Amino acid sequence: MEIARPQLPAEPETAADPIRMHLDEEIADAVFRGADFGAPVREHLSVQGCRFTGCVFAGSALGHSQFSDVVFRNCDFSNADLLGCSFHRVEFSDCKLTGTNLAETTLNHLLFDRCKGEFANFAFSRLRTVRFAGCRMRSAAFGDCRFERVEFAQCELAMAEFFGTRLRGVSFADSDIRGIRVREIDSFELKGMKINVLQAAELARLLGVEIEE
Repeated sequence: MEIARPQLPAEPETAADPIRMHLDEEIADAVFRGADFGAPVREHLSVQGCRFTGCVFAGSALGHSQFSDVVFRNCDFSNADLLGCSFHRVEFSDCKLTGTNLAETTLNHLLFDRCKGEFANFAFSRLRTVRFAGCRMRSAAFGDCRFERVEFAQCELAMAEFFGTRLRGVSFADSDIRGIRVREIDSFELKGMKINVLQAAELARLLGVEIEE
């Protein structure tokens, strides 16, 4: 699956002032390095063509904001509220997304690379051309999502929730899906999902099917 990469301008030598995250309605073509934004509470912020490296968004509330052509590296979004946000051509690399609320978001051409997303909430979101690579997503919530070209590669998805989300065509063959939560064995979520033999046995036991040795 080919994901469109963020389109970024040349990186300036001087980092932007973190106060812009609190004051500006639109932030474009800026670079932030090592900034602790102090949990801003904003809505409908527009961020475009920006780089964030080693920045702290923990506890922030940035609901219904738009992020386009943005790269986040080694950033901390722990318990941030990103409800209803829109992301287009965005990369999260080595980021902490523990407990992050990404419910009702629109994710288009996104890469999550080696991120820690335990208990992250993606419920009621639309994911289109999204790849999770080497991510720890234990107990993450993907309930009632709409998946279109979504990949999980070598991810930890133990106890993750997929209630009401169609998994047709999604491969979990090289990921840990122990204890994932779906409805019953004939539910539409499971039809067409791709798993390996060992995962099939584990999933059958989870759904109450007895396997004779």
